[in-house]
Amino acid sequence: MIKLTPEGLQLILDFEVGGGQKYYDKFCRKPTVPGGKDTTSGITIGIGFDIAQHSHQELLDNWGPYLPDHAVSKLLSVNDLKGDSAKKMLPQMQDIIVPWEAALEQFQTFTVLKCWSMTQTAFPEVEEGPQCVQESLLDLVFNRGGSVDGPKRFEMRTIRSLVASKKWDSIPEELREMKRLWPDTKQLCDRREAEAKHIEAGLNGGSEGENKGKG
Repeated sequence: MIKLTPEGLQLILDFEVGGGQKYYDKFCRKPTVPGGKDTTSGITIGIGFDIAQHSHQELLDNWGPYLPDHAVSKLLSVNDLKGDSAKKMLPQMQDIIVPWEAALEQFQTFTVLKCWSMTQTAFPEVEEGPQCVQESLLDLVFNRGGSVDGPKRFEMRTIRSLVASKKWDSIPEELREMKRLWPDTKQLCDRREAEAKHIEAGLNGGSEGENKGKG
C-alpha cells in the first residue's frame, strides 16, 4: 500500500487535471476523450479514469459510490469505445457531472491502489525504494501502463533492473531517455522530466524519514 505525499499527488494532478480543482472544474468535470485526432483513449472521467481501460465491474465498483445510477448506466453503455467511436458518443455524456471532491476521493481510494499494484508488478521490489521513486514510477505506470514488453519499453525494462539492484539515482536518466518516443509531444516529455526531477529532489533534499520506502 502506498500513501502519496502532497508532492506525489501533485505530480499526477499536474498532468491529469491541469494541477488541481480550478482546471478540473473548468475542463474535466464532464466526460472527455483526451488526445488529438489519432487518440486511442476512451471516455475519461474524474482524474484520468479512462473507462475503456476498465471492465464493467471495475466501473461499477469505482464509481457506483460516487455517481447516480443513471450516470453509471450511461457510462457502462460506452465502456468499450475508444478513439473516434468514443468521441462520437461524447456529446451524449455531457449531462454527467463528476464533482472535484468525488473525483479526488475516488482517485485516492481506488485508482492509486490499482495503479500501485501494477507498479509493483512492473517493477518488483519498488516498495523497497524511497518514497520519491515509488511516486514517480507510479505516475509513469498511471500514464503508460505496466507493460515492459516491446521496443518502446526498453527504458522501462532498464528501470526494472535498476529497481532490483536498488540503483535509485540512475532511474531519472532512464525517464529522460523515454522522451525519444514523443519528440513532438511536449506534455509527455514534460511529464517524464517532472518524474525525474521528483526523484532527484527526494534523493537530494528529503530527509531519511521522507524517503524511506513505505510500500
